[in-house]
Amino acid sequence: MNEDLVERASGVGGTPPGMNATDVQTRSELARHLGRDVYPADREALLARLREEAAPDRLVNLVAELPADGFDYESVQQLARALGLGTEDHRT
Repeated sequence: MNEDLVERASGVGGTPPGMNATDVQTRSELARHLGRDVYPADREALLARLREEAAPDRLVNLVAELPADGFDYESVQQLARALGLGTEDHRT
C-alpha cells in the first residue's frame, strides 16, 4: 500500500498537529470535569469545580500548580496553554 496514503489515513481522527496523545487526553478530561459554564474562572474556581466533580488527583494537582494571581481563564484551550499542554496548530 502507498505509504503516503497510510500516513494520511492514520491521521484521520487522530492527534491534531501541535499536540501529543497525552495533551489530547488531559485537555479532554479537563473539559469533561470543568464543563463550559465554569468560564471565565480563576485558579481557585477551577480547583473548586474539579473537586466538586471528583476529578482525578493528577488534574487537581496540575491546576494547583497555576499561579494564584486571580487571572481568569476564558476557555479550556487557554487553560491548556497555561498548563504547558500542546494546543492545535491553526492554519493561516
